Amino acid sequence: MKFKNKKVLVYGLGDSGRSAVKLLSRLNAHVYFYDDDVSYSNFIGYVRRIENEKFDYCVVSPGVKLKDNPYIEIMKNKGTVILSELDLGYLFLKGKIIAVTGTNGKTTTCNLIYKILKDNGYDARLCGNIGVPITSINDTTKNSVTVVEVSSFQLESSRLFRCDVGVILNVMPDHLNRHGTMQEYIDCKKKLASFTRRKLVLNLDDEIAKTFNFDKKCLYFSKNTLKKGVFVKNNQIFINKKPVCGLQNIKLKGEKNLENVLAAIASLSNFKGINFNDSISSFLPSAHRLELVGERNGVMYVDDSKATNVASVINALTAFDGKRILLLLGGQGKNAPYDSIFQHPLKEVVTFGEEGEKISAIANRYKVPTANFKHFDDAVFYACERGEVGDVVLLSPACSSFDEFSSYKERGEKFKELVLEFLSGKD
Repeated sequence: MKFKNKKVLVYGLGDSGRSAVKLLSRLNAHVYFYDDDVSYSNFIGYVRRIENEKFDYCVVSPGVKLKDNPYIEIMKNKGTVILSELDLGYLFLKGKIIAVTGTNGKTTTCNLIYKILKDNGYDARLCGNIGVPITSINDTTKNSVTVVEVSSFQLESSRLFRCDVGVILNVMPDHLNRHGTMQEYIDCKKKLASFTRRKLVLNLDDEIAKTFNFDKKCLYFSKNTLKKGVFVKNNQIFINKKPVCGLQNIKLKGEKNLENVLAAIASLSNFKGINFNDSISSFLPSAHRLELVGERNGVMYVDDSKATNVASVINALTAFDGKRILLLLGGQGKNAPYDSIFQHPLKEVVTFGEEGEKISAIANRYKVPTANFKHFDDAVFYACERGEVGDVVLLSPACSSFDEFSSYKERGEKFKELVLEFLSGKD
C-alpha cells in the first residue's frame, strides 16, 4: 500500500493520531486531520468540513467510533479507504508479531511477554494500547518480535492487521457505552482470532474466549490440569508435559494474574531457548494494579486504579479474600452492571464522581453500608479515616477516570498522594 502523494485524513488527534500524522508525513503523503476538539481548528491541515473533501485514505484513531458515524459513511460513499491506526502501523512492521487482547490483563501480559523476550536475548518491541502507538515503531527487522496490546477500540476499525501469535485472555462486559451491546463488544474481540496467522492462544477457563477457535492451530491455557497445552499441576506450570515455572515464584497476586502468566508462557511456547522461571520470578506488577501504597496500624492501602470495569474489581476482591474491605468505587460509568460486586463481603463501599450515586443505590439494595462523595479526594480521606486493624482500603473503581482525571494513572497517583498525606499525619 503506497501513501506517497496520497490525500490522507487522520481522524482523531490523541497519541495514536498524532503518531500516525508523523508516520504519514515521513511517507510523503498529503496529510490532513480532523478532531472533535475545536482547539485544533487553527492548525494547518485541520479539515473543517469533511463532507466537502475527498480523501484516498482515512486513518481512524482508536477513540473514534465507526458505527453510526456520519463522517465515516460520507467518506466510504466517496471511495475513501478506511484504515485503523493499528492497520497503518502493522504495514511497516518486520519480524514476528504477538498480539494480546482481553477485557482484563492485557497490559500485565504484554509487559511479561516483553520481559521474557528481552531477558532471553530477543530483539523485542512493546507497543499498542499499552501507551506506545504502533505507528511510532520504525526500527524493526526480520529478527524482531513486536508485542502489541490490542483493545476493542483498535480492533473495531481494523481490517489489515495480522499477527503470528494472537492471545485472547478473557471477554467480560466492558465499554458498553462505546459498543452499545455485549455482542458488538464480543465481535470486536473475536476479530483478533481471524487476524491470527499461526498460533491462537485461548483461555479455556473463560466461557466466551474459549469459543473463538476457528479451526486454527489453537493452544489453550488453564488453571486446571490439561492433557495438552499450558496448565497448572502440583503447583507447577507445564507446557504439555514439561514443567517451566513454580507457582511460588510468581509475585503477582490473584487468580487472574495467574492466567496472565499462563497466557504469556503459552504465547512463547514455540520460541527457542526461553528460560521462563527466571523472568517470571523477577516480574513485579505494574503501577496502579493491586499496588500496595502503604500499611500502618494493621491497615493496608491498595491502589487498583487500573480496575476500570466490574470484572477487574471482582479480581481484586478475590485477591483479598478473607480481609475486611473498604472499597472505593466511582468515576465515569460505562453502562456496566455492578450487582456482582456486592455479592462479595464488604465492610463499606465509598463512592465518588459521576457514577457515585448510582453505585451507592445498588449497594444499598444489597444492604452494604455506603458513603457517597462528589469528589475523589473527599472519598479517599473518608475511607482512610474509617480503616481499622485488619482492613484493606482498596481503590478499585469499576469506572473510567475521565470525570475528574485525564487517565487511570493520574487517578492512581492522586490516590497515592492522598494516602501518604493521611499516613504522614498519623502516629
